[in-house]
Amino acid sequence: MKITANFKKYKMFLVTLLACFVSSTLFAQKVPKEILVFAGAGMRAPLDEIGERIEKLYGITVIYDYEGTGRLGNKILAGQTPDIFIPGSDKWAKILKTKGYVECYTPVAYHTPVIITPKGNSKMNSLGAFSGSSNRLVLGDIKTCAIGGASAAIFKKAGFEESRMNIKARGLTVKQLVLWVEGNNADASIVWKADAVQSDKVRIIDIPKQYNITSIIPVCKMIKDKKEAAEYINYLLGIKGKSIFKKYGFDVVK
Repeated sequence: MKITANFKKYKMFLVTLLACFVSSTLFAQKVPKEILVFAGAGMRAPLDEIGERIEKLYGITVIYDYEGTGRLGNKILAGQTPDIFIPGSDKWAKILKTKGYVECYTPVAYHTPVIITPKGNSKMNSLGAFSGSSNRLVLGDIKTCAIGGASAAIFKKAGFEESRMNIKARGLTVKQLVLWVEGNNADASIVWKADAVQSDKVRIIDIPKQYNITSIIPVCKMIKDKKEAAEYINYLLGIKGKSIFKKYGFDVVK
């Protein structure tokens, strides 16, 4: 009788153990695959489309945090580590690589600054109109977004002093600058060419090559790597990923 009782207990133990194993296996299969991507606000259009394609192809949910590059860089320094970082220039890629947050980074496209003014507004026709003028200007914040730093570098090359400009506001993202100009709240701004091309409410003025600053858009692989992140990066740097960037007005790295 003891043997039978012990056998029954052993049998129940095996059944319980098997049930736990099966339920834990099923639970593991149901864990959603997702990645967090920090990206400059100027890349929202192509990256949203790439995220949708990644989900269809690999079943990976891509969660984006779009902000100015400087803000995102400081978030990482504060401990909010994404799976992938795509800044508006390679400045923060270099900083974070030096500090041990980024393993490596690869250029995918370029940001080219242009001047925008509301359609029908004839006050601004050249870079020279920024200096010593009463025209209402909005520019990117130097510390929080890459376009702010690019604008400052352009003015320095051209010999312009921002203190002599009629700067009404500083935007935290390039999208904010475009919206201000589209709404006729400013006479001009300097934004990325891709953002200007995507708007049908602004007129685009090229900046002379001798003064312009082209920024590299890098894709940063973080130190804490993830299989899903690698699949995203491979797609982004491939022919299809770059074609999506090109579709939205970006010049891509060949």
